Amino acid sequence: MFNNSGFYFLALLAAAIAAFWPKYLSLAPRSIDAYTHLHAFSMLAWSALLVAQPFLIRARLRSAHRALGVLSYAVAALVMISSLLLAHLRFKSMSPLVFLAEARNLYLPVSTVVLFAIAYGMGLFYRRVTSLHAAFMVCTALTMIDPILGRILFFYFPPLPDDLYYQAITYGATDLILIGLILARRTDPQSRWALATMLKIFVLAHALWFTFAQSAAWMPFARWFKSLPLT
Repeated sequence: MFNNSGFYFLALLAAAIAAFWPKYLSLAPRSIDAYTHLHAFSMLAWSALLVAQPFLIRARLRSAHRALGVLSYAVAALVMISSLLLAHLRFKSMSPLVFLAEARNLYLPVSTVVLFAIAYGMGLFYRRVTSLHAAFMVCTALTMIDPILGRILFFYFPPLPDDLYYQAITYGATDLILIGLILARRTDPQSRWALATMLKIFVLAHALWFTFAQSAAWMPFARWFKSLPLT
């Protein structure tokens, strides 16, 4: 059981406040587009669910836990939709020359949405198997480590020479946390299986950033996504 995970999610939320303070929270709301606000709201709502659900289980308030679980359907959908809309808005506004240089970075939000969708979908599929459900829901939170840690490194530490270094650190940290969770669940084969499954998927997605996203093969998808009439 992940009875103490609520405390870790609170720490992750605190880190998110620090990460998004310079370019979002410290700015006047009117100076920021609606898509960014929508995405921020959806992520805050999801973070609140992640914090609340383990505490409800600890308090044996299972009916409240199930009620919030139903609410999570809408919140998870909003997280994924708002993430893609925000990515589309930002990349659509780029000039062709800037887009050519930045197209590889579109992989980051798209792959994060895919990882989140897989973890959440698996959590729903195994919602009646407590250890599996909890493990997969924990993995939805792990998708936040990259954007949070990446911004903390960028805003509060000396600059790195290339964004590849940032991704190596943030992806590496995510994978190491997953490995640590697997090692910590020695007596729970079900959650170990869930975490090990997600580790393989995370590692694959992370490896594709350093290979596929850096190649010309990524460009057709990036151009197609930019051309969609989403925002």
